[in-house]
Amino acid sequence: MVALEKAGVPTATILSEGFQDDAYASAKAFGLGDIKFTVVPKVYNNITVEESIAQTDPVIDDIVKILTTAVNAPNGSVNSAKQHNDEETEIFEGSDQFDALNKFNDAFLDRDWGDGFPLIPPTPEKVQKMLKGTTMDPDDLVCLLPPGTGYATVRKIAICAVMAGCEPRHLPVLMAGAKALASLDPQDSRGWLMSTSAHAPLWVVNGPITEELGFNSKRATLGPGKRSKVNIAVGRGLLLMLKNVGHWYTGHLDMDTIGTARKFPMLIAENEEDSPWEPFHVEQGFRRDASTISVFGTRAEVDIGDQGNNTGTGLLRTIAYGGNVGGGEHIASLAGEYDDRPRGGKVILIAPAHVNPIFNDGFSKRAAKSFIHQHSKKPARELINNFQVLDKVRWGWKWLYDLSPLEQEQVILHTHESPDRYWFVCVGADDRAKDLVFSASTPGTAEIVNRA
Repeated sequence: MVALEKAGVPTATILSEGFQDDAYASAKAFGLGDIKFTVVPKVYNNITVEESIAQTDPVIDDIVKILTTAVNAPNGSVNSAKQHNDEETEIFEGSDQFDALNKFNDAFLDRDWGDGFPLIPPTPEKVQKMLKGTTMDPDDLVCLLPPGTGYATVRKIAICAVMAGCEPRHLPVLMAGAKALASLDPQDSRGWLMSTSAHAPLWVVNGPITEELGFNSKRATLGPGKRSKVNIAVGRGLLLMLKNVGHWYTGHLDMDTIGTARKFPMLIAENEEDSPWEPFHVEQGFRRDASTISVFGTRAEVDIGDQGNNTGTGLLRTIAYGGNVGGGEHIASLAGEYDDRPRGGKVILIAPAHVNPIFNDGFSKRAAKSFIHQHSKKPARELINNFQVLDKVRWGWKWLYDLSPLEQEQVILHTHESPDRYWFVCVGADDRAKDLVFSASTPGTAEIVNRA
């Protein structure tokens, strides 16, 4: 559609009710100009053929009209907001400074520029102080940020950092986080950022910067409170950056049906000190002494407990069995939905108290991934039940849908394509044995540089 519109060829989009704002935002973000569409009541994926016909027939004339009306080819510019004056200031007044602060917060939250918690006013003085955290010029472009192809300058990221309560030395982490997200294939990042499912980013910090800035990699690394204050502030800065630079606004480019508390947000540092395995960023090709930040798109969080196993094989079986969640996205990976690239995966946040006995039993990280892959299996019927869009299934897997229900129960498949679809990150206290498993997408990683 994008290519046709940019060539001046009319296209007609059929939207389900509730997606109009998202359509306008997407068209603006991807340089389509004034998108033309018609609206039907329901999403097509989960209705019958008869219902599809019944809701489409009444809008046929509208579709024909759109397709037979000449269009002006859009200029193809992205939604960079580069035209906006970053130096423009807005003044909030009240009976005292607290009243003015409340009015500022009410206004920003009403525009969906915040996360629901009180924001720090990004005054010119505070933004200028934040900019001292990097050697880059304030107007330098860091990246084009998904999902809305936002023009992420150093200054815009600094404004979000101020509102989140970050310190100047945190700014390079946010800039690298933007690069990590922008390094992903747009089809992947936009897929989970704009999904109607409960996806959320998980950020992972590695390297010397963990100790230098005080990130919590140990007890309650994903929890609230004093020990995780840096995790929370930087994670919040990344969230506000996604919203206000990446245009990830609820009901526009973020189309969550229910949402998830995991968007408030999730940032951890790997506990490299207590892990015998190579750190995650080394797996990704970075030097061990490099400081990096990675991002996963996640869903389906599962808490894994093990009461009694103390061998490597026993612990790995518990992780494989307990973390074997998900359905349609896994068979979609096998079936090659849209293209041949694998999509589903698991990120395993594993505690040191589990890593060490696994390592001591001779399991490298690679060997542990292979073991989990071999023990993470499900009946085909369970894997394909919520993926009934047969035109997206590659011919090599269509035979599964022709089996009887009993035969589908008897065919056992791996839930992911290969051991490479599992990622370990060691976090948490070294005296406790609990793990977390998320369904996840392929991560992106960037080195943290340009530090003042």
